[in-house]
Amino acid sequence: MTYIRILEFANLRERPEGAWHTREQGGGAVLVQRGDAPLPPADDEARHAVTVWNGVRLWQCGSDRRGSMVFILKYPVPCEFHDEFDAWLRHEHMPMLLEEPTWYGCQFFRALGGSRHSFAAVHELEPQALTSDARNRSVDTPWWHRLKRHDWFDKAFTRARLIAVAKRP
Repeated sequence: MTYIRILEFANLRERPEGAWHTREQGGGAVLVQRGDAPLPPADDEARHAVTVWNGVRLWQCGSDRRGSMVFILKYPVPCEFHDEFDAWLRHEHMPMLLEEPTWYGCQFFRALGGSRHSFAAVHELEPQALTSDARNRSVDTPWWHRLKRHDWFDKAFTRARLIAVAKRP
C-alpha cells in the first residue's frame, strides 16, 4: 500500500527537505510525504501547516512519469456517492484525460481519519494538459454534468496546481 500526507503552508518553510512544491498561483507551499507503510505522526513541521491531509492509495492509472506540474484535487464526496464518483473517475474521466500525452498519470487516495475531503487525486502532468482537448472533453459529458449538479462535486472541492521546488545545496 502507498500512504500520503499533504501538508499545506502559507509560505515555503526554511528547510525544503522532501517533496516541496509551490502553488502556481496564490502563493503558499505544499509538502507531499509518501510511504509504503502508514506514516508516523506528523513531526514539528506539521504544526506550522495550514492543513494536513492523510490518505491511503486506492488505485492509480497512467504511468509513473513525473511531470513539471502536480495537480492535487481534494473532494468532499458524501458516502452515498462514493461508488458513483469512483466509477466515474475510473471508467470515464481518467481514461479521457490520459488520451492527452502530457497527462502522465494519477493516484487516487481515500482519507485516513477525520477530514472534510474524503478523497484526493494527485495528477502528474505538464501545464498544457490542463487546457487540452482531452481535458475539455472530460468535463463535458452527460455523466460529468449529472455529477456537477451537486455542490460537493463542482463547488466544494479544492485544487492546487503545484510546481516542484528545486532542492537547496
